[in-house]
Amino acid sequence: MIHLRTLLTACVLGAGATVMAITASANTLNNMPASFAPVLHAPLNVLYQQQPTYLSVGNTIDWRDAQGKSVAQLKQPAEFLDWRYPVSVESNGKKQDVLVAATVFLPEQQPGLVVLDPVTGELRELLRVPTPQFKIENICLSRAVGQHLSLYLLDERGTAEHWLVVDAAGNANARLLRRVPVAPNSKACAVDDEQDLLFIAEEGVGIWALGASEESQPDRKIVDMQKPFGKLSGGVEALAVLPQGLVAVIAEEKQLAVYSTTKAAFVQKQLIELPETDEPEVLKAVYRTDKKSVSIIVGDEKTGNHHVDLPWQATVSPSLVYPVVSVMPDAQTEPMLRFGDAADDPAIWINKKHPHKSRVIGTNKQQGLFVYDLQGKEVQHFNTGKLNNVDVRYGVAVGNQRVDIAVATNRDDNSLAIYTIDPRSGKLTFSGSVKTDLEEIYGFCLYQSPTQKTYAIPNGKSGEFQQIELTAVAAGKNKIEWNGNVVRRFYVKSQPEGCVADDKNQRLFIGEEDVALWTLGAEPTAGNSPELVLAAGDILVPDVEGVGVYHGKQHAYVVVSSQGNNTFVVMDALPPFKVRGRVRIDMDADKNIDGVSETDGLEVSSANFGKSFSEGLLVVQDGHKVMPEAPQNFKYVDWKKIREALQLD
Repeated sequence: MIHLRTLLTACVLGAGATVMAITASANTLNNMPASFAPVLHAPLNVLYQQQPTYLSVGNTIDWRDAQGKSVAQLKQPAEFLDWRYPVSVESNGKKQDVLVAATVFLPEQQPGLVVLDPVTGELRELLRVPTPQFKIENICLSRAVGQHLSLYLLDERGTAEHWLVVDAAGNANARLLRRVPVAPNSKACAVDDEQDLLFIAEEGVGIWALGASEESQPDRKIVDMQKPFGKLSGGVEALAVLPQGLVAVIAEEKQLAVYSTTKAAFVQKQLIELPETDEPEVLKAVYRTDKKSVSIIVGDEKTGNHHVDLPWQATVSPSLVYPVVSVMPDAQTEPMLRFGDAADDPAIWINKKHPHKSRVIGTNKQQGLFVYDLQGKEVQHFNTGKLNNVDVRYGVAVGNQRVDIAVATNRDDNSLAIYTIDPRSGKLTFSGSVKTDLEEIYGFCLYQSPTQKTYAIPNGKSGEFQQIELTAVAAGKNKIEWNGNVVRRFYVKSQPEGCVADDKNQRLFIGEEDVALWTLGAEPTAGNSPELVLAAGDILVPDVEGVGVYHGKQHAYVVVSSQGNNTFVVMDALPPFKVRGRVRIDMDADKNIDGVSETDGLEVSSANFGKSFSEGLLVVQDGHKVMPEAPQNFKYVDWKKIREALQLD
């Protein structure tokens, strides 16, 4: 048995850590021993006999000691290489922390994974990904969100395939997540897991940064461009990530360009000359905490491999007060009919006699209202306009009768669209509209007072909220005439949207998208000055979007969508509104349900819906559906998972 000692490095820090990087002059470029033949070598953060080790690919795949001698070998030709350590992988019924490396097996040009066991020294094949229909230009691994591992395959025609390769349970699992538009003629890629950044080198142009998570939108930012538009003196052939930094090799100029990438601000800090190389095209790096430096290997076909030590001080900030915990969704609705910004806000109607037959009601702001069962199957839809936000209340007086209603804001005519709900079947029927004088109606919630009066509380993009008392009279067989009377107006200074009423405590929670979550009394006489609950910042990252209230047996909680970092903040629903934690909804590969990103609206209920959701249900809009890529939809999460993850009462 081979016993190894491993180094904890900044490049494998968990989510939420912050790393500060300070560059200094690099040591002189050193030629590596002749035993390091001109094949691709990557320095590792795994030691053998107290010395650094390397992984190489060429005619074979080798784990090598400090002198280049092969310690373990797979007789398999391969090209390209990226790795992560440690990765928890399921093996023989138990999990092991191993080094996982991605490569491309030859001659098939088939991407795959190999595993290096840091205890036994065993090197073995783990997984093969289906061979793509294009020539692979380069590969890179990503562990940007959650614990699953994914793999990018670059196609020079301007796309990248993004594959799941190891799921959160540690199972080898090849599944296409999405296809990402990238720059054409992309030569290289590298992922900064800590900052969720995918770096792409575009031939003849420069370096781009994209979101690395499968939930990221396909937008991109410039890191650097070739002169005269940037500082790059030539084309970039390879990239390597440092702790809050990036290194690029410029082949024709024989240079390394070193960048600081702190807070996604990309600044070229240093140029390192590579005079002993001919045309460097290979670049691999690892941060070593013991030496406070980055060990870099630069290689080319003619002169072989060369080693650079780059001083690089990395410090880790204390753990965040509210770390992000992950839960998996239990179900999802059928996607909307078309791509684009469509699904927005859900509501939950509880079937009080048969809770398992309850309904989720969601808006499509391009089309109308959609109704789903608790398995996510669509059971109804209404083409009634550009509906934005929706809410539900029970037992609304209509003459001598009482009806359940769903009300949504209609952006076509700045009105409130009202639907009645059959208490037995859950079937919705469009019942009528109430006009408002808001110029651009937007967000919305309902409030039912202890006197059983029902109020609609829409808001507009201007920051105005209106509290409208809804009344209704029977107007013939199965017809209702709805009326609205404005009883209060209040304001925030910029665009709001999210709104929820805590009927039990007569309190409103309202979201001002770029600013904060606010609260004020829900009764019309409660006053018009909102009080701060939680300002937008590091915990609640703008946009502040959907908001809901969960009434547990002992405590009530507010759940609010922190759209800027794809999380949900959970806090007490009563002053002082203590923050209880933050939740991310990650993919469940076994159920083929992707994670959640860019959430607009949400709703939460503590009702017992039966076996799947016995402690309640959180429903959230998913702004970017993948696995497979499809139009937006809604995701369901069992509240029990959230309670356990955040250790709530």
